[in-house]
Amino acid sequence: MRREPLYQRLGMIIPVWFPPEGDPGQVETLLYRTMKDWDLYVAPERVVLVLDGCSWCEGSLRRVQENCSGEGWVVQVNDRNEGKGGAALTGLKLLLSDPGTDWIVIRDCDNDHRLVDLPRLMERGQGIREATGQDRILIIGRRSHLAFPMTFARAEWECITDEVIVSAVQWALGRSGSWPDWSFCDFSSPLPVDFLSGYKLLSKEAAVVVEQELREQAHQQADCEPMRYGWECGVVLSVLLAGGTIGEIQRLTYRRQPVTGYGDRASAQLYGNQILYTLRRVGAEGLVARRILDNACRKSLLWTQEPFREEWVAVRRRILRALSAPDDLIELSSWFF
Repeated sequence: MRREPLYQRLGMIIPVWFPPEGDPGQVETLLYRTMKDWDLYVAPERVVLVLDGCSWCEGSLRRVQENCSGEGWVVQVNDRNEGKGGAALTGLKLLLSDPGTDWIVIRDCDNDHRLVDLPRLMERGQGIREATGQDRILIIGRRSHLAFPMTFARAEWECITDEVIVSAVQWALGRSGSWPDWSFCDFSSPLPVDFLSGYKLLSKEAAVVVEQELREQAHQQADCEPMRYGWECGVVLSVLLAGGTIGEIQRLTYRRQPVTGYGDRASAQLYGNQILYTLRRVGAEGLVARRILDNACRKSLLWTQEPFREEWVAVRRRILRALSAPDDLIELSSWFF
């Protein structure tokens, strides 16, 4: 007998991608752990799994579907890899066509986004709606530490990107006489909002904005490949620039990711594209763009750690030149203060 789900009007999207050289047994295990006890939280017809150009995983997914009693799941198989953003937009389009969907959660397929944290995401979202009357709401499952699951270089780049988003949004909204509301975000950490965390809950109204905006930006900023490298920051910018509200809850996360396509090196494509996308999206160019970026970098250890400094300088140069900004480095001396 199927259990009555806790959230009748919640949809769940899980983009699925694993590297082709991966272990099929590990793929099946991770997918099973991702989906175990799904029926406690969401109705089967509102579970959407999108196989993102990795047909080699379909057998594993079908076995998990059988073992988890997921006969009602919607399984979409994309012939080519479109990136997490493309897969998520496929899921959003399906769920937004359902008038019974009020909230949509997006989770990764490797069990890093635990279902036990979902009630706290929902509680924060519903609480913000009741307290403020705001409809466009995004709740982020914040990681308590970045370097453990992603290692040093990526953690530093994520912090830089998060700082860029904070300053860029404040600059853009401030120009029109508005300002973002950070009061529902975590206050216990000195780090900025964890915008790039992949565990996100969207109200339906926010999801509509994201679905429309990201499809447009995918064409307008095709060189940044936002569906592949800029999905997380794109979601955040869409909601905030539309006057929406962001909140956070602390969530569980891996100490070390079991599967990653990035390793310890942070490429210009991965983070440089997200920063360039952000600055373009808010219309920052020239000296403004330079100051937003350099202010975000001022505390980063990438300044002094080789070979990461060399990579950082190259990424910075590429971004600033694309925005017609001066790219010379100003360093007064080798002394610290």
